[in-house]
Amino acid sequence: MGHSKVWGQAGDRLLIVGLTGGIASGKTEVDRELERLGAVVIDADAVARDVVEPGMAAYESIVSEFGKSVLDGNGAIDRPALAEIIFKDEDRRRTLNSITHPAIFQEMMLRVSKYAEDRGPGDVPAVILDAALIVDTGETGVFDVLVVVTADTESRVRRLIKTRGMSEEEARGRIASQVPDARRVEMADLTIVNDGTLDELRAGVSLAWKEIRCRAQEAYS
Repeated sequence: MGHSKVWGQAGDRLLIVGLTGGIASGKTEVDRELERLGAVVIDADAVARDVVEPGMAAYESIVSEFGKSVLDGNGAIDRPALAEIIFKDEDRRRTLNSITHPAIFQEMMLRVSKYAEDRGPGDVPAVILDAALIVDTGETGVFDVLVVVTADTESRVRRLIKTRGMSEEEARGRIASQVPDARRVEMADLTIVNDGTLDELRAGVSLAWKEIRCRAQEAYS
């Protein structure tokens, strides 16, 4: 327990939990339920949007590298347009990651530290970091607990078609471009299966949060 070399003093005061899963696995709904249960969740995707707002250093670097074609009508980063570029070109993907990943991680560290400092006596000594590529990028070792949200491929394809307007071919391509679920599950300490109903998902999240609370309180009470 405690990853002070990564998270600073917060790593010695909080259970650092990684939450991950493939595209359309249902992590967003899991986040909502965890927050409803009282968990503190830091969403890397939300942080990623914050650090590329106009005026931020990462924003300037992206525009310099990729050009103004990746901006929308308001001058903000057009995330779908940028995703289309990097999905087709691995070198461009690495370039984008080299810009955004350090900025995202720095901001997440700040938010983790703030919770560690502000946490009251009744708050659970745990923070959950939702990041889609924890396993893909080999960053599992910086977490005390790794939670994986998994769903079968067909469910994920249907979700991508319905919620993101993708074609079936595009949906399957996006899924295939990521680490297989089986690999994520191999690395998991806790797994939440999202193949059924919303009530079933919530029950799975509740069990996972109960286990996280127990581990956190044992380690940091």
